[in-house]
Amino acid sequence: MVKNIIKLVLVVALCSQSLAQFFGGGGFLPSGGIGGMGGYKYGPAWGSLSGSFDGRRLGPVNVGSGAHFKLPNDGFAGGRVAVQPGVGGMGSLYGKVNILDGPSHNLNIQGHHDRFLTKDLKPFGPPTNGLDVNYKHVNGATAHIGASQINGGPIQGSVGASVPLVKTPNGGINLGVRGTAAQGMKPQGEIGVVGSFDF
Repeated sequence: MVKNIIKLVLVVALCSQSLAQFFGGGGFLPSGGIGGMGGYKYGPAWGSLSGSFDGRRLGPVNVGSGAHFKLPNDGFAGGRVAVQPGVGGMGSLYGKVNILDGPSHNLNIQGHHDRFLTKDLKPFGPPTNGLDVNYKHVNGATAHIGASQINGGPIQGSVGASVPLVKTPNGGINLGVRGTAAQGMKPQGEIGVVGSFDF
């Protein structure tokens, strides 16, 4: 009877291993003591726990969790939370959607929304937001436009483009332009030539 129970437990462990995975690591801290983290991933969802011990007392414990989903054409969407119990932390939502993915053109939109969290996991304070639109042509030309606002500060925008002047299998030279602007600030821009070759 005991042998049958042991066999059953081993089968459950093997099945669980195929559906989920554990991860983690640890090491010695430069200031002395040890630190480590461990986590568990099941499908798109994950959770982690990390902390440290300096030989006298435990350091802050950090708890993280989230989920990351893959979307068609290299897109993704997800969310994550990282907190210190009794203190607070931050939560984030993020994503990337491919609008156009043809043989010559690729266009995607990527964004994120971050909020500070209280010890009760309630959002507080101004959010941090970012949105970027990126374009790429098969010949190597690229363009982007983006905007971000950090903790309720001024909205900052950026725009840029790059076209290949010389293109080889080992590298090339690109002509690029880019500019930045923010609320209450004079727009700034630059133009330059950047190249790299591998030998």
